[in-house]
Amino acid sequence: MVKRKVNKSKEIRDYVSSNRSASAKAVVEAMQAKGIKVTAAMVANVKSKAGLTRGRRGRPRKSTSTLNGAVRKVGRPTIHKGDVALETLIEAKKFVAKVGSTQQALDVIRVLEKLDSIAT
Repeated sequence: MVKRKVNKSKEIRDYVSSNRSASAKAVVEAMQAKGIKVTAAMVANVKSKAGLTRGRRGRPRKSTSTLNGAVRKVGRPTIHKGDVALETLIEAKKFVAKVGSTQQALDVIRVLEKLDSIAT
């Protein structure tokens, strides 16, 4: 007679759904009692994928963080290559309004680039 394979993940989900507060260690022991070999890591993965775990707990984030010794505010947007901060866009819009049009603003920027290349 052929022995049927057991779906370990389904067994874990069934046990955890009826015992919500069971730890991974408790689930492993319960599965061993049924004759199913599982590890605590497998139980943790199945619980996580099934959405049966709580959110991460711990201390809240600090308001500032350090990156290579530089202190920055956590809530401020970081500017990566190609990204533009909202404050910069607002200032640019004011500049375009002051100059008159986008084309005139571009002309002013090109002249500034020429001045920079001459000065350095």
